[in-house]
Amino acid sequence: MTKHVTIVGAGWAGLTAAVELSRHGIPVTVYESARQLGGRARSVDYGNTMLDNGQHLMIGAYHQMLNTLKIIGVEEDDVFLRLSQRLKILDFKMGNIAFDLKLPKLPSPFHLLTGVITCPSLNWREKLITLLRFNRLLKNKIQQDLSVSQWLTAARLPERYVNYLLKPLCLAALTTHPDMASAKAFQNVLQQTFNGPAKNTDLLISKIDLGNVFPAAAKKYIESQGGRVLVEHRLEAIQIKNNNIASVLINGETISIDQLILAMPAQASLKLMSQLDELKPSYQQLTLLEHEPITTIYLQFEKHVSLELPMLGVVNAITEWVFERKQYGQPDMLAVVLSAHGEHLALSKQTLTEKINRELAHLIPDLPNVISSVIIREKRAAIQCSPNVDKNRPSIKTAVDNLYLCGDYVYIEEKNHSGLPSTLEGAMRCGVKCAQLVIQD
Repeated sequence: MTKHVTIVGAGWAGLTAAVELSRHGIPVTVYESARQLGGRARSVDYGNTMLDNGQHLMIGAYHQMLNTLKIIGVEEDDVFLRLSQRLKILDFKMGNIAFDLKLPKLPSPFHLLTGVITCPSLNWREKLITLLRFNRLLKNKIQQDLSVSQWLTAARLPERYVNYLLKPLCLAALTTHPDMASAKAFQNVLQQTFNGPAKNTDLLISKIDLGNVFPAAAKKYIESQGGRVLVEHRLEAIQIKNNNIASVLINGETISIDQLILAMPAQASLKLMSQLDELKPSYQQLTLLEHEPITTIYLQFEKHVSLELPMLGVVNAITEWVFERKQYGQPDMLAVVLSAHGEHLALSKQTLTEKINRELAHLIPDLPNVISSVIIREKRAAIQCSPNVDKNRPSIKTAVDNLYLCGDYVYIEEKNHSGLPSTLEGAMRCGVKCAQLVIQD
């Protein structure tokens, strides 16, 4: 008889594992403690406005995400606006454009070659140096992990290219400041983005809220295959017998277990494992992981507001990235994203909102007045992607025979290859890998 798989946690990793298992005819039940699906990438109703609990940006290199969406019947064109990569970074202090890079629709590597050659932010000497040394940066294997700042300094790339493009991208991709971020991890992100087909560098701007991009469609698919997805069901305890999970206690009910996938956030898994001696190896690794916050500020204006591009970067300011919301059907709103720890965390919501609004008014001509704002702080949005962080990331398989870990904090690579940082793509890759290991076992 086919064994049943219990999944605790309905974030993007847990739901992806459930989709993959359901696709192979394996019965699953997914339990989620919250009222809504999606974990740290979910939709939240603030009054009469539906917002994501963080402004997310996807790229064309998110192959697992796009493949899983296709499996559950979600068409890319229905949920994403695909644009050729255009990164414009504004300098708040100088009031001008710090960097502008546009990649045309050409086959790889000609899109990157042309983008650098036509970049108005670099002179011809800087362009030549960038083309030669950036290619070497991507190809040369990093023997001993170091910080991104040290790695980029050693590469001797143009200062403007490093400070106004690569370092902001590092902070956004790894949710870790370049002085503390893993060079191996950042190189991996750059390789997967720039070394593949040209479409890997495309920007995927969500046209609908995150809850309807994946979680709602995943639930529908899982249930169509005979599975169940239950919200407001909290895991309270685990019982282990003969090195197997025998049962779990959920909402006061004891449930027998064949196979169990813990797809909860790292901190929740850590708390659960603290009472179980059998899981001490995984527990000890998890205690070594540090986390970084992501802050999203939604500003609603008195009338419609448009940016030159759907997304703009900012340097020398508290603001880091600004997103239009009109593609979501919210043309009077902008979203501002701040990654990792910083001075903004010490500011009250009112003070932070006022500072962000002043910065935007300085950079965006004729900005309307703000009439309301919402600040969402995810305190543990991502693991701190520091040098050699992969040593502290637990693997999918645990010391307990029928228990598996699943999430963007789990290490899923082979041959000591650098793992992805905490991204939706990383979470979904882990979900598929975890499901495949369960099937294999």
